Amino acid sequence: MLSNLLNCVQDIWQIHSTAVLVAIFAALIIYIFYYRYITILQHFDKLGIPGPKPWPILGNIPEIARLGGQHLAHMYYTKKYGKVVGLFYGTERLTLVSDYEIIKKILIKDFHLFPNRRLPIKFPFDYLDKMLAFSRDQEWKTIRDTITPTFSANKLKAVLPIVDNSSRKLRSALISYAQQGEIIDARDVFGKFTMEVILSVAFGVQLNTQDTTLTNAASKMLSGILRRILFTIISPSLLELIRKSPLDFEAKYFQQLDHAARQVIKERRQSSAPKSKDFLQLVLDGRESGKLSDEDIIAQSFVFLLAGYETTANTLSSVCYLLAVNPDVQERLINEVDDAFSGVDDDLSYEQIFELKYLDMVITETLRLYPPIPIIIREVAQDCTIGDYQFVAGTSIMLSTYALQRDSAEWPDPEKFIPERFTQEEKQKRSSMSYLPFGAGPRICIGMRFALMEIKIALVTVLRTVKFIRVKETEVPLQLNAGITISPKNGIKIGLEERSSP
Repeated sequence: MLSNLLNCVQDIWQIHSTAVLVAIFAALIIYIFYYRYITILQHFDKLGIPGPKPWPILGNIPEIARLGGQHLAHMYYTKKYGKVVGLFYGTERLTLVSDYEIIKKILIKDFHLFPNRRLPIKFPFDYLDKMLAFSRDQEWKTIRDTITPTFSANKLKAVLPIVDNSSRKLRSALISYAQQGEIIDARDVFGKFTMEVILSVAFGVQLNTQDTTLTNAASKMLSGILRRILFTIISPSLLELIRKSPLDFEAKYFQQLDHAARQVIKERRQSSAPKSKDFLQLVLDGRESGKLSDEDIIAQSFVFLLAGYETTANTLSSVCYLLAVNPDVQERLINEVDDAFSGVDDDLSYEQIFELKYLDMVITETLRLYPPIPIIIREVAQDCTIGDYQFVAGTSIMLSTYALQRDSAEWPDPEKFIPERFTQEEKQKRSSMSYLPFGAGPRICIGMRFALMEIKIALVTVLRTVKFIRVKETEVPLQLNAGITISPKNGIKIGLEERSSP
């Protein structure tokens, strides 16, 4: 009897073993899915942090897109849920914070608890993880300490002629457009200028913006960054497979820029001729400590391009747009420039451009309205509590610069362009954490003063010969895209008017 029963069970197993194994495997997949996704999606409920209900796998990304992009979604969520909001980008858990005291602790006072940026991207070459913006912990500190002297005032003065030279070419192009009565896309024009400056300064390549090989490589590389970030958020394992295959379409553009930088380094080591005063050379001169390899140095050239190209181009074009639609502000700024420089071809000095107070206010207010980077992200290094809120190690904190800088509690009439917000008297009325276009604390943008120098030189050079004019094609207000950077959705169409000699 028992033998017959065992034989029966054995027969059933042989017949249905595949189905049983499939059922067990399916149950295991369901369990993993539940543990990996469902429990993650309960994260903020357990912490008592309010926020919008996430979708499986995609999190809040569909709703953020429906609301018009993350810059507008963050403003909406802050108004609806409060100063601390739980969000999901895919399955990434991000706590959106707009409480100024908590922000100060995250960026400055308790920096040791939030020292790293969450790396949202995988690059074709592993050494690119050593870019200053993405390096971590002691490696970040070593790299930053080594290259910080490169951004001193004296070193910026040495680089100034390179920027000035490109600015003069930009001025000639704008005069030609004005004489022909052309309407320009300011984003396109200033994008070419900024690309020329960065490839010259960061990669040591002396070129004209008409030279297409490297400029095209850089543009193609940058255009694929958002795709890589989305892959990293939604399926990092898939991106890991792609980046080791021919499907990694941006890899060849990274390779072209990598080759160009290596070639310049090789030539400069072999040549006894006077070296160019660009950042690549300044970093090479400062590497005698042996703390940085050639790949470490090239990685910093890449971060210069990633962080400094689109952000600066967008800021310059936004300034020109705001001047075109606010002619009274433009007139006051032109008067300041004319008073400081008696002739169109006067050489610019570092001290002079940073002494122009109204120019500084115009740029600063532009950065408030259109911050180059819409979010700041910090990874939680260890479980901690700040105020009434718990933050879990391995999750991320997100600060929305766009929402913070349009907070009506700190900025009356936040949508209006008012440079006078940045007089010394007005600045003292606000929290320093309400204005973060370059971040704050130990991980503040190391290239901030270079970016401001580049913007100021370009504007001073151009405004001595042309005015920016609002035309019927000028979009008011600007429609924005907010991905990695904030950029004009439809470009910035403006006219130009040649000025008589100041």
